[in-house]
Amino acid sequence: MAKPSTTASDLTPTPPPGLVKRRWLALAAPVFGLMIVGLDATILTVALPTLATDLEATTTELQWFTDGYTLPFAGLLLPLGVLGDRIGRRLVLIGGLLLFGVGSLMVMGVDSPDGLIVARIVMGAGAAAITPLALSIVPLMFPPEERSKAMAIATAGFALGLPLGPLAGGWLLSNFWWGSIFLINIPVVIIAVVGMLVFVPETRDPNAKRLDIVGAVLSLVGVSAFVYGVIEVPNAGWSDPTVLLTVIGGLLLLGLLFVWLRRSANPLVDLGFFRNARYTWSSVAISAVMFILFGVLFVVPQFLQQVQGKDAMDTGLHLLPMIGALVVAAAVGGRLVGRIGTKAIVAFGMLLWVAGLGLLATVEADTDFLVTGTALAVMGAALGFTMPTTLDAILGSLPLDQVGAGSALANSMRQIGASVGVAVLGSSLNSVYRSNVEDDVPPGLPARATEAVGDNVAAAVQVAEQLPGAQATALADSARDAFVAGMSTVALICAGLAAVTAILVVALLPARAKTPVAEEAVPGKAETAVP
Repeated sequence: MAKPSTTASDLTPTPPPGLVKRRWLALAAPVFGLMIVGLDATILTVALPTLATDLEATTTELQWFTDGYTLPFAGLLLPLGVLGDRIGRRLVLIGGLLLFGVGSLMVMGVDSPDGLIVARIVMGAGAAAITPLALSIVPLMFPPEERSKAMAIATAGFALGLPLGPLAGGWLLSNFWWGSIFLINIPVVIIAVVGMLVFVPETRDPNAKRLDIVGAVLSLVGVSAFVYGVIEVPNAGWSDPTVLLTVIGGLLLLGLLFVWLRRSANPLVDLGFFRNARYTWSSVAISAVMFILFGVLFVVPQFLQQVQGKDAMDTGLHLLPMIGALVVAAAVGGRLVGRIGTKAIVAFGMLLWVAGLGLLATVEADTDFLVTGTALAVMGAALGFTMPTTLDAILGSLPLDQVGAGSALANSMRQIGASVGVAVLGSSLNSVYRSNVEDDVPPGLPARATEAVGDNVAAAVQVAEQLPGAQATALADSARDAFVAGMSTVALICAGLAAVTAILVVALLPARAKTPVAEEAVPGKAETAVP
């Protein structure tokens, strides 16, 4: 009778005596790596006005400062995660960290938008290696009784980086050159690389099969095409031929990838992961969380800057309630998950998302920050309960020899969720904004100015400043109110998704991992985590 697969929750070798503390030192390396990935995903939210001026960037170029990072990140996640399992997780992870550092250093010579876009592409490729492999080494270093706590710390590093990005970016922009928002990555990369070399052992799949080149190509091209299409939706609209071609073409390629993976003798990644309900529904939940989170981080900084007039530094400071609540909730969730189970923690977190988003939907242009800050704090707590717990469940359900591939597959879903979230919610925001502001455009306004008013609230305020007193006030107020209406729509859409996800979690996510069947250690599968 065949033995069941050994998973990260079933078997983690006990380190030699005296090296227990080194496990926790080793954990610092992936935490730092994950933090800079999360931070760089959002740090540009407060820097775009500065970059528009200093680099004379167009609106399209500003968008690609962010998307140049997102596209290679999404497309390379799965191939690089699989590569780490084959040739060594530490090796590929260190390569990703160094590539990320090179991209960060490239800004030293940047004097044009194109140069910054290239640097962001390099950083995105590095992030695609860091994320799945930094997460995958954690269950290999810790026994089951410590893994939840370790995963809470590791994923809190990534989750903390997301709202920390605008805060760090705001402070740096207020005190230094714009390139400092990328150069701060360099010391973090150095610390992470040294920590990996000193404390983290090399691990790989001892029974690696032939590399699935066809699957790797289909994954890279399919994910990249689909994500490119949804990135272009807020600017070009769903009817644009390029959007339709890339979105539909990407989906067709992903469908072909699914068929290939089912029929290939040596598939790029095992779709059997999805037979585990903990893996499947935790992946669905984290994808929904990323959809919601990136929607929130897309609209709230704009609201604080363009509607309420905060500068970059103030905008970052106003996200502190979210950061503080996130840290506390991640710590509490890590302690409670062993007692009350994954289902209860994740479902409670999703209900907190519903509450925080519902409160955000009530915010008006002149609402006191007490309301907005409370909404951010509730959503930070929601993130702290949901992200670490779901990622722990995902990684704990994977076979030890495929944690890189399984983590990369789940992270691909997560990144697609984030990209689709920005596209769908960005389109919804723009649609509501334009429909609300167009009726208040003064008659006789030049066509170019009218188009600018419909583009975004910042441009509308600039146009208003050129008008006579009463017209200026009316147009500026209308633009701000229109943006707030769009933000409320975004919040309600996200709240609906959170509610549906909570129901799915309660109905389908197992509360705990199944008790593993007692088995002898399988030679070659018990991968050593601490030398």
